[in-house]
Amino acid sequence: MNRTQRFFCVITFVLLLLGAVALAPRPSSAGDDWLPIPPDDLALKDNPASPGAHAMILYRESAVNEKFAATDGASVSEYVRIKIFTQEGTDYGSVEVPFRKDSSDIVAVRARTIHSDGTIVNFEGKPFEKIIEKRSGEKILAKTFTLPDVQPGCIIEYKYRRQYKPQYLYDQYWIISSELFTREGHFSILRFTPRDFSENYPLYFRQYGLHVKATPELQPNGVYALAIHDIPGVADEPYMPPLHTLQARVEFYRLEAGTPPDETQDHFWARTSKKWDDDLEHFINKKNALEQEVSKTVGPTDSPEVKLRKIYARVQQIRDLNMEESKSDKEAKQENLKKNSNVEDMLHHGYGNSREMNYLFVGLARAAGFESAEVFVAPRNNNGFYPQLRDPSELGTDIVWARAGSQEYFLDPSEPYFPFGVLPWFETNTSGIRLGKKPNDFVDVPGVLSSEATIVRHADLSLDAEGLATGKLSVDFTGQEAAQWRGRIHLQDETGRKKSLEDEIKSWLPAGYSFELTKIDNWDKTDQPLHVEGILNLSSFGSPVGRRILIPATIFLVPQTKAFQSAVRHNDIYFSYANEEVDDFKFQAPPGYKIETVPAAKTVKPGAALTYTISASQQGSEVEVNRHLVISALAVPVQYYAAVRLFFNTVKSNDETQIVLQNAESAKN
Repeated sequence: MNRTQRFFCVITFVLLLLGAVALAPRPSSAGDDWLPIPPDDLALKDNPASPGAHAMILYRESAVNEKFAATDGASVSEYVRIKIFTQEGTDYGSVEVPFRKDSSDIVAVRARTIHSDGTIVNFEGKPFEKIIEKRSGEKILAKTFTLPDVQPGCIIEYKYRRQYKPQYLYDQYWIISSELFTREGHFSILRFTPRDFSENYPLYFRQYGLHVKATPELQPNGVYALAIHDIPGVADEPYMPPLHTLQARVEFYRLEAGTPPDETQDHFWARTSKKWDDDLEHFINKKNALEQEVSKTVGPTDSPEVKLRKIYARVQQIRDLNMEESKSDKEAKQENLKKNSNVEDMLHHGYGNSREMNYLFVGLARAAGFESAEVFVAPRNNNGFYPQLRDPSELGTDIVWARAGSQEYFLDPSEPYFPFGVLPWFETNTSGIRLGKKPNDFVDVPGVLSSEATIVRHADLSLDAEGLATGKLSVDFTGQEAAQWRGRIHLQDETGRKKSLEDEIKSWLPAGYSFELTKIDNWDKTDQPLHVEGILNLSSFGSPVGRRILIPATIFLVPQTKAFQSAVRHNDIYFSYANEEVDDFKFQAPPGYKIETVPAAKTVKPGAALTYTISASQQGSEVEVNRHLVISALAVPVQYYAAVRLFFNTVKSNDETQIVLQNAESAKN
């Protein structure tokens, strides 16, 4: 279960020291007035450092203020000024500011548009909250607002404050590079310095991706400051690596109390993992309760894997609180869930959070005689793991490990829609640390085989003489594909699930085609494919030409062709996981028509990473097309982009190869 650890550190001890400190009013944030706009910026037609850009950031300012963290809460004041060059660039007038509602809010929003003639149009509305979906598929809450009258040639600027709740210190970071080229940026952080503890509570920082000489410097007033110039943007492209891995940034952090001075890397990880392991051992230290539960769960004649499967299934019967919609304070108080102090509490209550569920699996597996351990890994949908950085927050998700004889298993029982042996893709092909008596037990988690994440599509279509094709389509999502869908829409009711899956299948079809979903099977059988059926109606699928009808070999679009349509690529290509498409299409010719020609079989395999095959056969008036697309790669360096682009264009070309039907009467002449 992915659960980011970079949240906050509690400073309740500070509050005791500050009890006599008066609540001082917060000073006005820097830049209450807009900065003057140079005439040259109003007249600017293009970015001289990146010609052809749709927009550029002229100025950025990000000021962190922790001074009032104990009383009013820490805050971050943001100020952004953007020059719009093209119509596409006007999209930057719609602003989305992600935030975590449980810890912060976005307040004091101001914005305005300045036209090239100097006229100003102020934003007079109010921002509103909505769920936005990022390119990665992650859904997050954001405050959104749209600036007025944004046109090519104008300048837009906006400012807001991210206000945190008091009594906590939240890890802060500066994102130096964004999607746009940044001409000038200023970053600062005013540290929290509790009375009498300033020397024991210092602030440290790590830098990532800064290719220019720029280091935060501590000013005499206790503020860290950094000024940057001419930072290239991070191109937003389909199938790109996680944005977090591409952005230049500075992350600030504090050491835990009692951290030894001059600690080595090995000692750091040994100490950190021991602390995590102590938490695990304390939680599962209820041997009798675990043994009693194991005796009710597994049988003496069960094979080792069957025992592990039964333990996995038992843990997944626990109510996972992390999979539920967040509750208001009032709702949480009414339900009054008791805290789980250990596995015995958890088994008695019948609920727990995701980490507790993984802890329970480790406890039950050990009670059943297996070696088992908790494993903290890097969620590769966000970041990698680099032990030399000594950053525990990189290990933002956890899974479990077990051994049965010579077989090792990496599992995540806290993911209720992932069956035994299937991990969420971001927990595969990654690395981390296994807890236990062995210090620095770094491990690599294997990846997903393409055969473990398939979309299998079967269509039976009848064609009429006008080119209309109708018939039945069935789709089986297997393995990773099925688990992803079940997890993505599990909070929806049956109607919502139907619409989501129907919309997904419609997105595979060219414009003008329709699909009506009629059946969903195996929703609760997570070890089975998620089966979907429905009716296809393909208007103008066939093209009548004289006494012939021409139809394409397949009915679906190739999404990668659109994703890779640009001849220029900036980022490496990143496929989330290996996967396959397996298609079997049958076309019944209209009465009075026969099959004249079918495409020759084709295989395209530029390397081990990508494979495509298509073949067609005919029997009487029916054509059957078999198609198989395999993506085995995860990361493809950008220098191979042309080859990848050519591959998918070739796939598209072969998919569109025509089958020719001829009127039987004309064939006699």
